[in-house]
Amino acid sequence: SASTGDFKKQNGIDAQKLNAQFAGLKKADACKDGEQACVETSFAQCVGGKWALTPCASGTVCLALPLVNKPGTSIACDSESDATARILAAGAEGGLTGTDGASGSTSA
Repeated sequence: SASTGDFKKQNGIDAQKLNAQFAGLKKADACKDGEQACVETSFAQCVGGKWALTPCASGTVCLALPLVNKPGTSIACDSESDATARILAAGAEGGLTGTDGASGSTSA
């Protein structure tokens, strides 16, 4: 069985992969009913094969975040800096999408 640290890091990596996928989604893209994602920085739910967008509050964008207590990810509106910190805390490197090399700032 995986230790707590293992699923936390995997959650971070899974969140990065989702954020990378979400970056390419557009409102006009087809989707499966009930699916949830981030589309053009808004929280999106698929209704009738189309994305229904709910804008995030000012200063936040829709992002995939790693769960802390169990395997998995959640989709929520958050600041990019907080989301990046959560992914880093999970043990995954490379920022929001796993591709940020050394460009991510570590100072708060």
